[in-house]
Amino acid sequence: MTKKIIFQNARLFDGISDGLREDISVCISNGKIGQVVKGRTSVPEGYEAIDLAGKCLLPGLIDTHVHATLIGEEALPLFLAAGVTSARDVGGALGAVLDLRSRIADGTLLGPRLFVCGPLLDGSTPSLGGPAFEPMLQAVPAPDAVPEIVGNLIAAGVDGIKLYFSLTPDIATEIIRFVDKRLPVTGHLGWTHSLEAIEAGIDGLEHVWISPYNEFCALDMQFGVGASMMDPTFWTKTLKGWEEADLNAGLATQWFDSMVEKQVHMGSTLDLLWTSRSGIDGAMKDPDRKLIPKVVRERQRAIAEQMGDRPDWDIHNWFFEASQGAGALEKHQEVTRLLHERGGIVVGGTDCGAIPIPPPGFSLLREIELLSDSMGAIGALKSVTSTAARYLRSEDEIGIIKEGNRADFLIVDGDPTNDVTDLRKLEDTYVGGVRHTQSELRALL
Repeated sequence: MTKKIIFQNARLFDGISDGLREDISVCISNGKIGQVVKGRTSVPEGYEAIDLAGKCLLPGLIDTHVHATLIGEEALPLFLAAGVTSARDVGGALGAVLDLRSRIADGTLLGPRLFVCGPLLDGSTPSLGGPAFEPMLQAVPAPDAVPEIVGNLIAAGVDGIKLYFSLTPDIATEIIRFVDKRLPVTGHLGWTHSLEAIEAGIDGLEHVWISPYNEFCALDMQFGVGASMMDPTFWTKTLKGWEEADLNAGLATQWFDSMVEKQVHMGSTLDLLWTSRSGIDGAMKDPDRKLIPKVVRERQRAIAEQMGDRPDWDIHNWFFEASQGAGALEKHQEVTRLLHERGGIVVGGTDCGAIPIPPPGFSLLREIELLSDSMGAIGALKSVTSTAARYLRSEDEIGIIKEGNRADFLIVDGDPTNDVTDLRKLEDTYVGGVRHTQSELRALL
């Protein structure tokens, strides 16, 4: 139940400042944030006063890249247990994601506030296969099909549009033109190169690994029309292409300049290569491994039965070994650092649901750690709070602790602005002013 509360003696990271504000009082009423003031404030009748004893209060985290229909409804509280109070689903069957968004909003399901893009707008050649992924795709066969297909998505009430791998440049450009900034358009690009989409006016790119790959790899390593992500060699080839990439080459420089000039959001998803950092032994011992959702484990088991069982069956991605990709990840982090330093926009996203580990919610904690290496703790935190909220065009609702915004925030017994791993010291998650304790959320899991 929503209460009227005044939190006192908080160390506040409001999502936009460059550090903590000390001894702050934050008023909560009717699911909204009221006054945010320095020092202790009087307690009006009907309010409960809570002394935070110097603990950190910060906005709920935002994951800008999830696939909620791939993780199972029972796993949605995982997000809140990790402090993720809002998420953007960037690829799912339209009816399914709209239903999830509605049931979370009305309280039928416990999970993060959900923004949805509907299906992945793909070309005539499907980019994904299999019963779990095929329902997520919507083919756009030609530019003249755009008004009906995309118009229907907008009319259905989606929060954004997602372009996918096998869209050709003419169709991708027409979608961007048709949407005309009414909604954010993002893309996991392949057959369309990212510079083409940036020039057309796209709002965001997904995956440092994939969407800008052609602008950074050697010319003889590029992929284009006809490339397939279902070809296992695709992934090892792109890892090699990144390891050998020259970040100062002509196309790379042009990409940085265009991303900064157009202020295109780069959705990071660095955690796709988390096991490359941890190694197989580290991944096998990862405490988050026990949180892999049941639906994901079942999907992994089905794959294992076809490819041969192995001790890491539940975390293996089946395209490359955990020991691969460390050099590529370093390049992805360097791209992130350079883009941030030059004035570009980085937003945190994880692709959770599409990969088994890191699991939902906790994948964003891993992402923040990788982003912190590149952008510092404050930059990483902003990328999953205020910057992400602006990308979703919801900065007057979420992502910033300010008067009038929704009371979505975290209580942490530590200082994530100094060390982002302190996010693991999360005590309480508030959504719309309603408290969810760690013991409550973990009991649900």
